[in-house]
Amino acid sequence: MARRISKSKSIDTRTEDEQQQDRARRIRFIGPWAITALGPILVEGGHLAVAGNPAALALATLGIAGTGTALCKFLSHLDSKAKRDRDTVLLHQVNTIAVTAATTLGTITGVDTAATAGAWALGGVGLSLANNLWSSFHKKGSEKGASKWEKLESEIGLAKHELKDAQSNGKGTVIATVEAKDGATADDLVRRIPAMAAAMKIGKGRITHTVDDDDSSQITMRVQVADLLKEGFPWRGPSAFGTSIGDFPIRTGRYEDGEDLLLNITGQLRCLNLTGQPLEQEPLTNGNVEHVIAMGVNGAGKTQGNQLIITDVCTRTEVSVFAIDCSKFQQDFGHVRHGIEWPIDKKDAARRFFKILPNAIEKRTDYLAAKGMSKWEPGCGLNFLVIIGEEAADFAADNEHYQKILRTARAAGIWILTSIQRATHNNMDTDSRANSPAGLCFGLRDGADAQYCLPDEAIDAGAWPQWGNRKPGYHYAAGLGIPEDRWHITARTELASKRDQADAITAAAAIRTPLDTITAEAFGDLYVNRTTYDAPLLPKEEGEENTPQQAAPAPAPAATATAPAAPAYSGPPDEEMDDVDEETMAREVEELNEMLQNVLDEDPEPGEYDHLRIEDDPEPPADDAPVFELGGDESEKLTSDQGRQALYERLDQWVREGKNTFAPREVTDIVIKVNLSDTKRWFYRQRDALLEAGVLSEDESDEGFGKYDILRSPLS
Repeated sequence: MARRISKSKSIDTRTEDEQQQDRARRIRFIGPWAITALGPILVEGGHLAVAGNPAALALATLGIAGTGTALCKFLSHLDSKAKRDRDTVLLHQVNTIAVTAATTLGTITGVDTAATAGAWALGGVGLSLANNLWSSFHKKGSEKGASKWEKLESEIGLAKHELKDAQSNGKGTVIATVEAKDGATADDLVRRIPAMAAAMKIGKGRITHTVDDDDSSQITMRVQVADLLKEGFPWRGPSAFGTSIGDFPIRTGRYEDGEDLLLNITGQLRCLNLTGQPLEQEPLTNGNVEHVIAMGVNGAGKTQGNQLIITDVCTRTEVSVFAIDCSKFQQDFGHVRHGIEWPIDKKDAARRFFKILPNAIEKRTDYLAAKGMSKWEPGCGLNFLVIIGEEAADFAADNEHYQKILRTARAAGIWILTSIQRATHNNMDTDSRANSPAGLCFGLRDGADAQYCLPDEAIDAGAWPQWGNRKPGYHYAAGLGIPEDRWHITARTELASKRDQADAITAAAAIRTPLDTITAEAFGDLYVNRTTYDAPLLPKEEGEENTPQQAAPAPAPAATATAPAAPAYSGPPDEEMDDVDEETMAREVEELNEMLQNVLDEDPEPGEYDHLRIEDDPEPPADDAPVFELGGDESEKLTSDQGRQALYERLDQWVREGKNTFAPREVTDIVIKVNLSDTKRWFYRQRDALLEAGVLSEDESDEGFGKYDILRSPLS
């Protein structure tokens, strides 16, 4: 039987793109040789057609030269549109010019002589070899050196966005200028950023953008391809030890591109950077103080950032620090407490502080106005006040005094930092948030919560702090003299040990400026009676001797009180009743009944009330029965002025003793001695006068209902 033999067909498994690339590669290698071999035939034919007619020869020569020139310009335009590299553009220009020149000369002289044919062959072979070598080695080199950003170029082009320039700063950051064309917008590009981040294998928030204010088609993209903050940076010490707070900015950390993070908390500086030279871009030309919200989840690094600010400020002059932490002051600020002018660690103390602070603001602004100043300036005679409010939800929520203070404190040279985990309306009044335009946004559980801390410009540019507490110290900084184009760049606070910070503050004790008299007198007795520390609270190192501790204040004498009656016995819990024998229980009940009967049989006043029954009316007192009277002797009665003086002296005594809250019942002994028919109304008149004078303030806390805070002595 004959066997049928058939040729097997090979199946091409290559994709269509691979097949097209293979065809293009063949054309690039064969094309130059085809032109070298077939070109003389076409050129010689043209020469023979026009050689006998001088006019036709001239026209043909001009036409070929003009066509070659036009082709050269057109190819240059295509290369520019396709954004070819310089080597490719140069190769195209050389090839076009060489072919045009050879064709023109061949048409005039012909290629039928040995000289012209040899020249054509020599030039053609040289150009063909050059093209083949360039195509081979240039493609390998470009594939080897192609960056992630260059691979992304085509994707940007698909969205009608042309990449104009891309440069790396050598620190893991690529800055690219993109131009939107043909009706494209920045929003179109923003929608592609998640896909770009996925293609480049980087996290969300690592690609940010800004739009030119004058030309919305010009977009600057910033791609952070490496995290240079991961290892952290050691603390470099105080940024400008011994200088005025109004001279240099505060340095708290570094950006991911290696630049220093500088905060201008005063709103104006006599020098603009730490070298004493002006910055390239001046911060805050209007000179306004910007209160700040420091927000982040627990463990995100807010407190460490606040510690760095306190340490740097405490090594400057013309500034005083007030720190409020009603939850864990010693744990958070114990190592820097000896540099804090006024430590506040109780909720009631914080409440009274914010009530008396408006008086200090008024006195300070009056002082500045008398000197012709609209805001605080270095050398004005007042210390700049830095108020750090840690765990601010303890005192910022539903505090009308707080939002009023934020509205008026800027002109008085007072900067307030509100540190809070989440600045939502239930933790911080909306007006208070509006009056804190600057933000330090640390890690959040939900990146969308950044809207409560950062300006819209930073969020629109791509700021996304959704790393929780996995990256302590990482944050975005906006306002505070920072150029707007850096609001969306991630920064990290420097790493400083508690002992190093404590040593820096200790070394600056001699240079710190004491609180000015104007402010101290405005705070009055609350400031005089404050608790201060002259030594840091640090863990003892190995081999270190015990350091003397500050003596605790003597406890106040305890008032004698009657012990509360024990609650009636209701028997053991139900689950314990199962173990009790019924016979035993009956015997115990019988013994209890017998005991109660014995008590009832005892009569403390035999026969005195035997005739009384519960339904009878009480008998009137006898004529000679004693009468109980209140108020004592008439000689002890006080006039209205004497009662007022006694009340003022009582309040003054309490202030000097450190008592800052009282209830009306504690002055009843004075009120009942006033020789007036309506002493209650007299007390309310005195209270209203003291409230209006700022001596007293109502205690708005839940546990302090009906009580009053003593803000200062009425005799001062």
